[in-house]
Formats: sequence, C-alpha cells, structure tokens
Amino acid sequence: MAAQETDVLIVGGGPTGVTLALELAVHKIPFRIVDKELQRSDRSRALGIQPRTLELLNRHGDAQTLVSRGNLSSGTTFYLNGNKAVDIDISGLVEDTAFPLILIISQCETEVYLDECLAKHGFAVERGLEATSIVQDADGVTVKLNSSDGIEETVRAKYVIGADGAHSTVRRAATGLTFQGAAYPQDFILCDAHVRNSKVAWNRFSLCLGRGSLAVFPLKDGTCRVVASRINPKADAEPTLEDFQEMLNRLHPDAGELYDPTWISKFYLHHRGVNSYRDGRLFVAGDAAHIHSPAGAQGMNTGIQDSINLGWKLAKVIQGKRPDSFLDSYDRERRPIGQHLLETSDKMFTWGCSSNPFFIAFRNILFTWVLPWFVSSRDRRANIYKFVSEFGINYRDSPVVGTAPGYSGPIMGGDRVPDKIIKSMGQERQFLELITPNTHHLVLLSGIGSDAVAEKAMREVLSDFENNNSAEAKVHLILDEGADEVSVSGHVDVGNHLHGLFGCSKPSYIYIRPDGYIEHIGLLSQFEALLEWLR
Repeated sequence: MAAQETDVLIVGGGPTGVTLALELAVHKIPFRIVDKELQRSDRSRALGIQPRTLELLNRHGDAQTLVSRGNLSSGTTFYLNGNKAVDIDISGLVEDTAFPLILIISQCETEVYLDECLAKHGFAVERGLEATSIVQDADGVTVKLNSSDGIEETVRAKYVIGADGAHSTVRRAATGLTFQGAAYPQDFILCDAHVRNSKVAWNRFSLCLGRGSLAVFPLKDGTCRVVASRINPKADAEPTLEDFQEMLNRLHPDAGELYDPTWISKFYLHHRGVNSYRDGRLFVAGDAAHIHSPAGAQGMNTGIQDSINLGWKLAKVIQGKRPDSFLDSYDRERRPIGQHLLETSDKMFTWGCSSNPFFIAFRNILFTWVLPWFVSSRDRRANIYKFVSEFGINYRDSPVVGTAPGYSGPIMGGDRVPDKIIKSMGQERQFLELITPNTHHLVLLSGIGSDAVAEKAMREVLSDFENNNSAEAKVHLILDEGADEVSVSGHVDVGNHLHGLFGCSKPSYIYIRPDGYIEHIGLLSQFEALLEWLR
C-alpha cells in the first residue's frame, strides 16, 4: 500500500500538539495529529495557565470561556512552619493585557478548550495510533503508524514534530539530539481532593515551607490540589489521604480538612533539555524538548508557546514564502527560553524543596525576614510577575527580527505586542483582537498631538507598502484620540495609551508576526527600512 502523504505529522495530542495543529490549521497547511492513547486522561495534571498563554490562545477562540471554567488567582500566600509569612498580591501589576491574572484550571479543561478550537477547522486528534518507526531523508520523513487494533500504515511527511512528551519517540529518532539532565532526588506526592472548613481565600494558592514543602492550589469546583515533598519516606510506600492531612496540619493549618480524594499519586521530577529543537526535518516541542520542576507553573505554557512559535514558520516555508533555513529560527528563539526556564526553575526548586536540614533552617530564618521586605515593593513584585506570567519573553536576539535606525522606543523588534483599548466604529475593543494568527499585520500609529499625521498621509505610506513588496499583511491604522476624522477602517487609540506603551509620540509603524511578536518596528519617516527588511 502506498504511503499516505501530508505536509506535517504531529506526534502527540496533548496541549503542545493540539496548539501546533491550530497554528497550521489557520494557515490551511495539510497535517495529521496522532496520539497513541485511545482517550484523554481524566487526571488534572498541569494546573496553571499564565496570562501570556491566555493572550495567545485567545487568537484561536474566546479565552474568556476557558477562564470561566477555572479559578483566577490574584496571588500567593507563603507559610513558614505553619504560620502565615506574607501575601504576594499580583493584581494590578500588569495593565497592558485583557488577561492580567493566572488561571488555575485542570489540564482536562484546557484540552477540552483546545479540542473545541481545533474542531472549528474540521480536525481532531487521531487516537490509538503510535509512531513505531521514524526515518528522515533529504526530501521528507517516512513514519510507520501502528493502530491499537494492529493495523500498520505508512505516512510520508515533509516535517515531523515531536510533541510526545518526556519519552519522545521523535526525539529518539533524531540522531543529532541529546536530552541531558537528571532526576531530582526528592520523592513527591500529589492529591486532588475536596476540602471543607478552609480559612484561606479561594483566589490564592499557597506555598508552605518548613520541614518539607507543600503547595495548595484551589480549584473551581470546591476541590484543591496538594503537592508535597516527603522527608525520609518509607521505601515504596504509597501515599494516603492521612499523609496529606498530617502535612497540611503541620505546614498549612488554615487549609482545612481533605475528604473524598479523586487522585492520589507519587512521582519523581526531572530536569532535562535538548541540545537543539531541530534535527533536519524533525522538530521537538514541549516536554519532548525540556522537562523541569513545576516551580512557577511554566511547563505546559512553554510547550504551548513553542508550538505557537513554530507553527507559522512551518506554514511560511511549506507555502514557499520563506526558505527552509528560516525554520532554524525556531531553535534560535525558543531554546534560550527553555534553557533559562530550566535554570530558573531549578534554583526555585532547590530553595523550596531542599532536604538538607541545615539549609532548611537557614532558608526559613532568611525568608522570615526577607520575604515581607521583598514583596513590599511593587516594582520587585512586578519583576517577579513579569517572569512568571511570561510577559517578559522576547526574541530581541533573533536574526529574524529588527528595529529601524533612529527608533528608540521602549518596545523593540522581538518584543511582545502590548494590549490596550481602541475604538472602532464607535465601539471599544482590545487592540490585540485585531492581531489574528493567520497572517502578518502592519500597524501604523499616527503619532499624537502636534506630531500626529492625518489618515491621508498614512494611506500614502500604505500605497508604498503595497506597491513595493510582495509580503502579505493585514493593515491597521491607529489614530490619535484627537483626530478630526476617522474612516471606517481606522481605529482610535483611547486615551492614546497604545501610543504611550510603544513610546511613539511620533508617527510609527509596527510589523507584527502571526505569533504576536514584533518582527520590525520604526518611525514612519524610516518606513523604507521595513521595505528593505522585507526585501
């Protein structure tokens, strides 16, 4: 039987794989997505969705529907030896987004949302299909898929993406990839259970340190997730509800009483990363590329954002709009993010979960004095949250982004596009609602006050853009709030806040990639720099 052909084969149907499928679907790239499991797990697994991830998922479907199914967290409460040490409030720290808070939600719900978004394009994960052989050559990749009922088929793809987790078959098939790291020595236990008589705010999650460490994540349905490190556990002893309650009573007495558990498990954690996210026509993303401690709730979010970075690049190359070498920028942009995450989460993990009694004593004394002082500063809290929320991710060092000469605003090529309210046809909306995932976007800012230019002048620039390059882009005109006249296609910058965020009092342009990051930015007077960049 002849091999079935497709442009992209995605191995792994979790959040990372389905997100990549969504990115390809909006560009109308032929693909298949397979998973060896017959059905999705009903376990909650990853719980936190960071604000930047919500922004990016909102490009595919109203992420507020996902928010409504979970529990927004406005901060963290630290406990030391059973006593409340400090509250860290994150509300109000970010003002340039429609999603300022962390969403606590079961991975099951996240996957339902992603599946719903994918179904709108007529696609779904093909289940019960395992990739048993993956062989690449100069022209493509040949993959053998075995179904759960023993039927084998051969698929021929231009590219294969491994979104198949820590034990990735795709990564193992890539002869040039290593996955270096090690396991943490601690034994961890996990419990999802109902809780009663709790005295804690249900919009906070708790981190508790003492002899051992404990984290409590409140879920929307009156249940909570408790994760703990065990000190000197009995060999191979399975955790019980009583184990968790004893640790709660000691480290977090305000948490309440656990009952009716839905999941109890023990596990070990690893920290590993690949030496490259690409090997020829094979790519890895998510846990197939990096696994680390859950400190900071970054893992699933990083995998989703790996896929958002890779998806549009695959589309451009497959459509013949960029050379194959353009795909190298996926590794160039995303691997430093993964490496930084490994290093940072490792440090956080070491401070929070050390089993050394001398270090524990020192840490607890230090935290008692330092934590309240540290979080008393809004700037310090904002810097921490910039990392945790993933709003701080940028690709400024990438070779495929740029900033025009003479431009000195606070936001540069490779940065995230911020969000503010604009007015279109008299109706207010978020600016990022304009930035769809299926194309590039050219945004022209008129400038403000005496520096502003009229819409007519902006349209002359657009004519230059359309006549002198072949790049496809949606065009958006953002006008000073004081503009005398606005056309049907123009948008008003409410309060001129968007101009302020970009630092653009003078007329400027912003060329935005499909993944919501800036490819090129500059003053409108330097528009030729963009045309040259595109050439």
